[in-house]
Amino acid sequence: MLNFTLIFMPSWYLIIKFLISRNKLFKLHPLNYWFAFILVLDLGILFNVFSLKYYSNPSVTPIFVVVTITLMMDFYTGFLSTLAFSFYFSFLLGSPLKSLIALLIIGVTSAYLSKKIYSRVRIFIPFLGATISQILIYLIYYDLDFAAIPTVFVSNLIQMLLLLGTLPYLEYITRVYSDIGLLELGNLNHPLLRKLSLNASGTYYHSLIIANLVESASEAINTNPILLRVGAYFHDIGKSLRPLFFTENQKGNNPHDKINPKLSALILNLHVTKGQELAKKYRLPILIEDLIVQHHGTRIKRFFFHKSMKLNEKFPPEVFKYPGPIPQFKEAAILMIADNIEAITRSMEKIDKKGLEEMADNLIHDLFFEGQLDDCELTLREINEIKDAMVETVLNMNHSRVTYPEIPRELLKEVNKD
Repeated sequence: MLNFTLIFMPSWYLIIKFLISRNKLFKLHPLNYWFAFILVLDLGILFNVFSLKYYSNPSVTPIFVVVTITLMMDFYTGFLSTLAFSFYFSFLLGSPLKSLIALLIIGVTSAYLSKKIYSRVRIFIPFLGATISQILIYLIYYDLDFAAIPTVFVSNLIQMLLLLGTLPYLEYITRVYSDIGLLELGNLNHPLLRKLSLNASGTYYHSLIIANLVESASEAINTNPILLRVGAYFHDIGKSLRPLFFTENQKGNNPHDKINPKLSALILNLHVTKGQELAKKYRLPILIEDLIVQHHGTRIKRFFFHKSMKLNEKFPPEVFKYPGPIPQFKEAAILMIADNIEAITRSMEKIDKKGLEEMADNLIHDLFFEGQLDDCELTLREINEIKDAMVETVLNMNHSRVTYPEIPRELLKEVNKD
């Protein structure tokens, strides 16, 4: 069995690598995602080899591997983990074709039922679905004795409990987070968010507004709203280190008035680089680190560039650019658009739909012209839907209220007595 493992698994890693090569997340962070994939797959194989040795064939199940990988990545990757697991154990169980088909059905059922699970309690759903399908397959396909049904149930239950116990640690080690882990991370009592709220309350409020904008846009084009909401909370955590250099935290005095534009641009860059350092230190999800460094792309800080030109300084435009890179996936581009639209609304004296749409159109045109949206894979239709969703959200957050009439205090006092 050991020789089989040593020969077979490396070849399957190469096959899976070929099949998964189009997954953009694996291209962005191959070490994190491959390490997560292989770690979960190996843990699941070891556990099932142990079950097969000391119990029986019905105890072998792909639940732990498939559900964990589907939660941490996506359905397609979960399906590929099913293939690897099924091919491996189809030879160990005997009757390779029979075992392959049976394990594939159980694995695909588990992966499908694991999509869009946002709480630990709901992990019971793929466990129950996979257990029922496994029992039916073994009863019909293998003429399984009814006495073996408890073995199937107990084995699957143990794997579900193993999943629940190890998922937070797997996420922390690999920095590849499930939606469940992201929701737990989005707790506003997180040390970084508490520090942001205390040191840079204006930025903290700005982040909450951005979270609403990106969530509505994400739902409009069917990307990951949880990643975007939580990413919006953390995208400006670098500002907590020098909060007074950012307008939303200033109370009259602007320290940029006392320094040259080049130094101002460098200080603004620090909120990106320091934010990235904090993300690594606190082991935030690797995609949230991407959102931190990509939400400004490589845009020029126009205010300071213009100020430098007025002072007749001869610095090249590159000095005033954010470090980037430009957004590499849809969620990062959505955050960039939302960050700029929120800034637009703060500069508008009166917020109305027509004016906001014109400003948003000009912003998106600028982002196109600057090449900021070249690598994110957003279509023109999706960009238009993002804009519409954000405009609607801004209008809903800034709607006018009815003016309440004045009522004499004496009358109110009499009413309250009654």
